[in-house]
Amino acid sequence: MNRRVLRFVIGAVIIVVALFVIVGEQMAGVSSNAVVNAQVLILRAPIDGEVNLQVKALGTRVTPNQPLATLSDPRPDDLRLVDLQRELRRVGIDLERLQALVQQLQPLREAFAKQAADYAKGRVSQLETRLGEANATLDAVQARLRDSEASFRRASELGRTGTVSGAEQSRTRAAFEVSGQDVEAARHRIEYLKIELAAARNGTFLGDSYNDTPYSQQRLRETEQKLSELETEIRERTERVKVLTEQVAEERVRAGRFREARILSPTTGILWELMSGGGEYVRRAQDVMRIVDCTTTIVTASVRESLYNRLQVGDAVQFRLLGDTQVYDGVIARLAGSGAQTIYRSLAIGPSQEHLKRFDVAISSPALASDPKTNCAVGRTGRVVFSSRPLDFWRRLLAEIGLG
Repeated sequence: MNRRVLRFVIGAVIIVVALFVIVGEQMAGVSSNAVVNAQVLILRAPIDGEVNLQVKALGTRVTPNQPLATLSDPRPDDLRLVDLQRELRRVGIDLERLQALVQQLQPLREAFAKQAADYAKGRVSQLETRLGEANATLDAVQARLRDSEASFRRASELGRTGTVSGAEQSRTRAAFEVSGQDVEAARHRIEYLKIELAAARNGTFLGDSYNDTPYSQQRLRETEQKLSELETEIRERTERVKVLTEQVAEERVRAGRFREARILSPTTGILWELMSGGGEYVRRAQDVMRIVDCTTTIVTASVRESLYNRLQVGDAVQFRLLGDTQVYDGVIARLAGSGAQTIYRSLAIGPSQEHLKRFDVAISSPALASDPKTNCAVGRTGRVVFSSRPLDFWRRLLAEIGLG
């Protein structure tokens, strides 16, 4: 009786364990296939030119800033540089012409200045001499006035006694009055010369037969005005030459930058595809190569619809490469659903037709990405477990002995 009960209990336990394993295995979510994937970067030509590949073997590991290819343009577009250099030469020639004119006018200005100064000095000396002459004339007419006055007085006294006739008295009176007018005229002449002399000392020359500026001073002013205009133009041309020189230097740098360029690796990755051959002439922005970005390693998997509807972004998962015992923890990063072909356009590994019939799930696994053996194992396949299963221990054990 006890043995029958024992067998019954043992059988019941076996049935319960079997049911637990079967139900657990069915309830646990497992992907039908999973692939290590990563983003693909397209490197384009920065300029027009011939391609010289420095990394040619597909699958080559590359590091950040590693030179991958160089481009050199045998026919650079330097038309603007030529135009700027031509304009710079034209402005430089014009500047030299203006400077030559200034050099020619400066001696003329000095000559006109000396001539004007000599004229002013001579004119002042001339007026001073005339003023001295006028003063002497005044002294002379004043002496005649005194003599005429004395003659008029004597004639008047003698006329009262009848010694001198009336005609003689009239003559002496007239001579006296004329002498007085001569004195007044001489004084006015002196005042006139004093005014003219003062004006001449101040640089203004008065006269009836000429204007207030002599010819030499007029030419001096014209020359100085012309020099002032030329100096203004020289400053403008000099500034223009400075600006053009800077523009030529900038254009040389720009032309040099577009004459030769390098394509550098933007990240740690793998040379995935060459889209242009060595020696080929490519246009600017044309695709040259594709690089797998190993820093964006993810796992893409497909699951059945019933499991997909139970998943949420952020759920914990486990991933194991086929033929490897290492299990990597991860989380669900994206749920793309069915027909997720468009999201694979930027990934290295595209989906199969079977994959597209199921529901797409993307897994992020920092442990997988940081493992030196698998950080860029793009293309390797495995399985994703979305919850633990009863037989996981035995699967790991069988994998370790090479039977999993």
